[in-house]
Amino acid sequence: MVKKVVLAAIVVVLFAALLYIGGRKVSLDENTLLGTGCAIPSRITAVPGPADAAPGGGGIRVAEVAPSGAVLENTSTQVAYRIPVGPATVVPLLTPGERIGVAAGGVLGPVTWLSPESLGGFTPVTATVVPGGVRFHSANCRALTSRGATVIHRDAGGRIAGADQLPAASVSCAPGDHQLPASLGAGTEVYPYCDL
Repeated sequence: MVKKVVLAAIVVVLFAALLYIGGRKVSLDENTLLGTGCAIPSRITAVPGPADAAPGGGGIRVAEVAPSGAVLENTSTQVAYRIPVGPATVVPLLTPGERIGVAAGGVLGPVTWLSPESLGGFTPVTATVVPGGVRFHSANCRALTSRGATVIHRDAGGRIAGADQLPAASVSCAPGDHQLPASLGAGTEVYPYCDL
């Protein structure tokens, strides 16, 4: 029994020494352990800052506004994470240069700013209105969490004429292409809210 304990202690010490010499850390991410290699994190622990002042300049600006909805734009080189809009809406992610619709108005709250590299290859999920539904496309290496979507309706002149919300179950944030049923007319844009 003593030999087994000594052998186990030697193995642990050797393993720790190899990690120290190699300068590597052991990842406990299930994607790494399973060999899938997906580097998109499942959570972020950064601290929020002002919405209008990203590190390095830029921020979140209201690109279009109407009484029933708005389109936000990220003018920075950083990813905006968890953007509070008014009392009840939170936009999960907004990459540099990306636009997203919101159905509620209100003051933008504090935003967590992240470098694009910290999201490990994350790309925004897109949505295209097709006959009888919406086709969602994700090039991400794992499924994200659906937080629903905002639907922006436009008039013949291209102005915002209204906005609605789609529930989480009506939005696919899974890798690949997925079409879900919806009754949406022409001049409609769908902005998925896919979260880490």
